[in-house]
Amino acid sequence: MASPYRGRVTLALLFALIFAASSGATLAMLLPIFDDVLGAGGSPDSSMDIQTAMSQTLYPSLAELKTAFLSGDTSLLMEKARAVPGAFLEGIHISAPSQALLAVIVIIITLILIKNLAFFLQTFFIAAVEEGMLRDLRVKVYAHMLRLDLGYFARSRSGELTTRLTADVVRIKRTVTQSLITLIRQLFLLLIYFGITLWVSWKLTLVTIAVLPPSMALILLLGKSLRRKSHRSQEKMADFASFLTETITGVRVVKAFAMENFEEKRFLKSVNAHRKYEISLRRMKALSGPVTEFLGAVAAGVILWYGGNAVIDGTGMSSGKFVVFLAAALSMMDPAKGISKTYASIQAGLAAGERVFGIIDTPPAIVESTSPVVPAPLAKSIRFENVSFGYDPSKPVLKNVSLEIRTGEIIALVGPSGGGKSTLADMIPRFYDPDKGRILFDDEDLRNLSITGLRSQLGVVTQETVLFNDTVMNNIAYGAQDISLEEVKKAARVANAIEFINDMPNGFETVIGERGVTLSGGQRQRLAIARAVLKNPPILIFDEATSALDTKSEKLVQQAIDVLVEGRTSLVIAHRLSTIKKASRVLYVEDGMILEEGTHETLLALEGKYYALWKMQF
Repeated sequence: MASPYRGRVTLALLFALIFAASSGATLAMLLPIFDDVLGAGGSPDSSMDIQTAMSQTLYPSLAELKTAFLSGDTSLLMEKARAVPGAFLEGIHISAPSQALLAVIVIIITLILIKNLAFFLQTFFIAAVEEGMLRDLRVKVYAHMLRLDLGYFARSRSGELTTRLTADVVRIKRTVTQSLITLIRQLFLLLIYFGITLWVSWKLTLVTIAVLPPSMALILLLGKSLRRKSHRSQEKMADFASFLTETITGVRVVKAFAMENFEEKRFLKSVNAHRKYEISLRRMKALSGPVTEFLGAVAAGVILWYGGNAVIDGTGMSSGKFVVFLAAALSMMDPAKGISKTYASIQAGLAAGERVFGIIDTPPAIVESTSPVVPAPLAKSIRFENVSFGYDPSKPVLKNVSLEIRTGEIIALVGPSGGGKSTLADMIPRFYDPDKGRILFDDEDLRNLSITGLRSQLGVVTQETVLFNDTVMNNIAYGAQDISLEEVKKAARVANAIEFINDMPNGFETVIGERGVTLSGGQRQRLAIARAVLKNPPILIFDEATSALDTKSEKLVQQAIDVLVEGRTSLVIAHRLSTIKKASRVLYVEDGMILEEGTHETLLALEGKYYALWKMQF
């Protein structure tokens, strides 16, 4: 995920290292102040110029370091690099105290400038990496989600999917930041401070590191619990988001039944469940830092006791070295505490990652062939051969359905709700694949065809019209490129939609609201039909497109459908039998089977199930 940003990550890590090195160097500059400038170890009577002192000690050492670097001898390079700090301190030691003090102050200010500049540049580069990775991950998850089958969306809650793409991805971003930069920077700081303590006194360093094993064991224990609690917290957040989405979508029903107080109580219950886990999670995160700091304080107390006594007795290190050691040891607490907090954040991010990558790892049930055939326009027929299918394989919705839809035919599917009509229609665009049998498109199995090529030949208009919070123009021309306004107007005329569109405040540029909330049911359906007209597909599927409309709207929509199906292969699902009189054939579907087939007149004469249904309606 981070590979496209490798260069910026490298620069961020470099500046993190510079930040840590300059922080350690700033601390180390306390040694010459205490021992060589203010302490008795210096040369208060020396009048040597700082430049002269450095020319005698530091500059030759730097020259030797350069020679070792050019030679390529690693062991020699390390040896000369270790000698540079000593040469610098010796130069400070033999120079005049006032000049030495000024030099140390200038160096400390310079180091602090470098440290803060490095911190800014590290953030500068990592910000682009963070946001770029966040964008890439969201696009990757979204693209994969769009290619999942309808069954996946039927099993998932929209609010939960939204949460995974928003809150969970942000948690992952924080984890990437923590692991890429914060954790590494803290590790650099810890190593540099540890190196300083080791340089000053290896014996006291052993006392310092004695606190690490129990601290790390505690951090790991807390981390496992954090990951588990974080996962539960994110699930509760998804519940809350799903609940919110459902309420907003169904707000008309809420108000119609005066259920505001009821929904408020349900909402409070959902939010409280999330709050409970989030409080527990934050408390546990807050515990890791103080525990680490307390263990560090115990170690500091031991250091003060042994180191302080050594300075008092005059048998151990100098006061300057002890001050530097103590400062470095105490400074180790902050990165150690930061590492424990970072580890806690990473555990939360890993829990979010499991949820987000759960989408990416879900294989689509509908998979295109490795060598898909791009279908030519339908020439003969679409043929079902002994097709059986069930959303739950143990409960088939279609049972051994055999059917041929010939080119140019208008096939009507009628029958009771839940009989399998919509499922049968959904098999043609490959929203689902048969569990048994096959579907042929001009003698080619649908599973061998290009999915895009197949669906480009289809126009689908359903009872639940899907419109977007965009202009009328963009809703009709959905996804089409370089479509003129005149072409859109022509499609609107065919769909009997031109009049109400022209009456809108901004005509075709009017924004219709989310899901077309500003339109009536009939207006939404006519926009959907206009979209199908503009696409101009050779095959049309109408799934109860007029069932939810009033008589006037139904008449206008039916007129638009009658114009649209002319000369096209069409499959019409209808509850209202008045809408299917022009059908070439009528299929009565019940319990997943085609029980009757024929023209409208033939089925009436049969006086079977279709006749009973007709009699009931008329």
